[in-house]
Amino acid sequence: MRTLICAASSCELRGVFPSITPSEIVHAVNGFEKGGFYFLETGIGALNTYASLVRFHLRVPVDRVLHLGIAGAYAAAREEVRTLRVPVIIGKEVVADLGAEDSGSFLSLEDLGLGGIEYYESECLALFDDLFGDSLWALPIVSGATVNMATGSSATGIFRAQKYGVEVESMEGAGALKFWKDFGIPVLEVRSISNIAAGRDKGSWDIAGALESLRRLFGVLL
Repeated sequence: MRTLICAASSCELRGVFPSITPSEIVHAVNGFEKGGFYFLETGIGALNTYASLVRFHLRVPVDRVLHLGIAGAYAAAREEVRTLRVPVIIGKEVVADLGAEDSGSFLSLEDLGLGGIEYYESECLALFDDLFGDSLWALPIVSGATVNMATGSSATGIFRAQKYGVEVESMEGAGALKFWKDFGIPVLEVRSISNIAAGRDKGSWDIAGALESLRRLFGVLL
């Protein structure tokens, strides 16, 4: 079975799998094989993620995708989710900033009468049991918002969490889960909480700690 492991950035890939060498990481945008797995740096954002997965799959057909990365948790998320360095499984994703601004308010496509809110769902945890046993089953399963503009204020974080019923935020998740929807290739998205999605107080972020928690979880693979 061909398993593709991908992340938005080379920093995330090397942070989780430190045995990936600098000479290997330079090829990550096109993908490379190591230890029986394929690795891919998709690029930042949902569009890059989707396009990168499609390009790779057309060249090297894969059977499943493990999508890793960091995420921000909204302040209103469950306590177990809004704890830094906690890995979570993303059960579904929605594009949370697709719409229009109207005198300081945000209108979704549904608000604009242009269609309903589309969620991309993932229910394939069992398909990865051969790699992880039951070690992932205890992780919180959350709903995620995918955005092009990361939350930078408490008000935006509260708004997005309430409007879409989501607990975490990233910039790529919907692109990966749409790939599953369109191509029928199972995608498991696992992220670790690096910050609270509110004001951009970088002093309170812990990206290194979030990657370390993913390394403890997935280090068995490589």
